[in-house]
Amino acid sequence: MPIEIQHLAQLIEDHAGPLRIWVRSRCPSGDDVVQDAFCRLSVEEPRPAAPVAWLYTVCRNLAEKQRLSEFRRRRRERDCATREANQSSTLESTEMAETLAAVDALDDELREVLVARVWGRLTLNEIGTLCGISVATAHRRYEAAIQSLRTALVSLPKDQK
Repeated sequence: MPIEIQHLAQLIEDHAGPLRIWVRSRCPSGDDVVQDAFCRLSVEEPRPAAPVAWLYTVCRNLAEKQRLSEFRRRRRERDCATREANQSSTLESTEMAETLAAVDALDDELREVLVARVWGRLTLNEIGTLCGISVATAHRRYEAAIQSLRTALVSLPKDQK
């Protein structure tokens, strides 16, 4: 029999905050991980004997899964960008490595819009729909990503260029 609603509500009230803090160091979207863990607990058959320990275990596993997924996604994006850039660009390999490192250093929101626009060739309208943001926000993020790249690449010491 699944966990009782009142018991689940009490667990959420008592442990959601500490779980979010604990998970935040393991992955960027701790809130989603904690919510997913509580959703899984609500339907877990048979109910765990120690639900708090179960929640921490599930949160750790989900955070690790998400961290690895994010790592693989970034690696695929970097590899794809490298292949395309090598095919269509005359940049030297050191310049390409610096550019890709600068793209990798962008905030997730900026990098997502930049990659979708440059390598995905999506319109700002399509990016807005994809990311659940307005076209204006997509444009601002794209412009901020470009400006951040310019700043990062211009500020490199001359011997690194």
